[in-house]
Amino acid sequence: MDATDKESAELSLLDRFSRAWFPPAAIVGAFAGFVAAAFRTRPEPKAAPRRAKAASPSQPLHQIASAAPPARVFDREYFRTAFPAGALSSHPFRRSLSGLAVGPGDKIYALGDDEVRIFDTSGALTANWRVIENAACFALGPGGIVCVAAANRIEIYEAGGHPRGRIEAGEPGRPASITAIKFYQEDLLIGDAAARIIRRIEISGRQLGIIGDKSKAGKFILPNKSLDFDVDSKGVIRATDTGRHQVTAWALDGTPLGSFGKFGMINPEDFVGCCNPVNLALTPAGEIVTAEKMVARVKVYTPGGKLLAVIGSENFDPNCTHIHLAVDSKGRILTADPVRREIRIFSQVAKAGANEAGREEYKRS
Repeated sequence: MDATDKESAELSLLDRFSRAWFPPAAIVGAFAGFVAAAFRTRPEPKAAPRRAKAASPSQPLHQIASAAPPARVFDREYFRTAFPAGALSSHPFRRSLSGLAVGPGDKIYALGDDEVRIFDTSGALTANWRVIENAACFALGPGGIVCVAAANRIEIYEAGGHPRGRIEAGEPGRPASITAIKFYQEDLLIGDAAARIIRRIEISGRQLGIIGDKSKAGKFILPNKSLDFDVDSKGVIRATDTGRHQVTAWALDGTPLGSFGKFGMINPEDFVGCCNPVNLALTPAGEIVTAEKMVARVKVYTPGGKLLAVIGSENFDPNCTHIHLAVDSKGRILTADPVRREIRIFSQVAKAGANEAGREEYKRS
C-alpha cells in the first residue's frame, strides 16, 4: 500500500465514524489544542519582555485560543456599525434569529420568529410574512422568490410572501437535514447535513447532481451536524468542512477544486475547536468570510486562503454556535448573532496612509 492509498484508507476509516456523537475529528482536534497550548507561550508586548506562563490544559479552550493576539497587522480592518437606526428596536426578534440574506438594492432579509422580514437601507421594515415553524435557513431566488427550509422540507414563497410550492429533499427512508440553501441561477443548492453532501436540484425538486462526495477523503465530516456554503457568480461553491477544519471548493458538477485551513489554537489563520468554521459567505470580489464558534469571531480570507481580517469575539455573544453571514454589494459584512438576536453590519474602513513604522493607518468611513 503506497502513501496515497494509506492516507485514503485512514480518511475513509475516520469518515465512517463521523456520524458518532463525539467523532474522532473532534477528539483529535481538542487533544491537539490542549497539547499545543501546554507547550506554547503567549506573545508578550515589547514593554513587558518577561516570559509568559504556558497555557495550562485545564484552561478553557476559548481562553487559550483568544489569549494569543495576532503578531502582525492584518491587511484589512472593519468598523462595526449598528443595524440601521430603529430597525431592531421597533421590530426586535424575540425568540429566534436564524438567517440573513441580501436582496436587490441591498435590502436586508432576515429570518426569525417564524417570519421573513425585509428592511430597506435606512433600516425601515418594508415587508414581513409568516413562514414554516422552526425554519433553519433560507435563500433568495430569481424573480424575488424566497425558499425557507426546516428539517427536510423547503417551502417556496412568492416575492410578497404568497406560498408557491414545496420540496422535500433526501431519499426514501433517509430524509435530508437542510442547514443551508442557495440559488445558482435557476438551480437550488441544498446543504444536507444528514447525508453530508450538497444537493443540486431544479426548483421542481428534480435532483441534478451531488457535490461533496468525490474527494479522496470522502464526504464532509460534520461533528456539529451542520453544513454551510456559498456560491459565486461563476458557479464555484465554497463549503465548510468542519471536522477537517477546512474551507473546500467545488465545481457545480461535483469536481473538487481545492481547500485551505487547518486546526490551530494560536495562529489566527487556523480554526479552533472540534468543528470550525461553521458559517461562510462570499464577497462580490470572491473573498471568503467565515464564522467560528467556541471563539465567536468572523474572518476574511482570499480565495487562496490568506487571512485578510479578523472581526473579534468582543462583537458577539461568547455562547454563539453560529454567526449567520451575508455580504452586500458594497462588500459590507452582515452578521446575525442568534443568542443576542442582534444584526450588525461591518464596513471596511478607508485607508488613510502609512505611519512612521510603515503600518497602514485607517480611519472610520
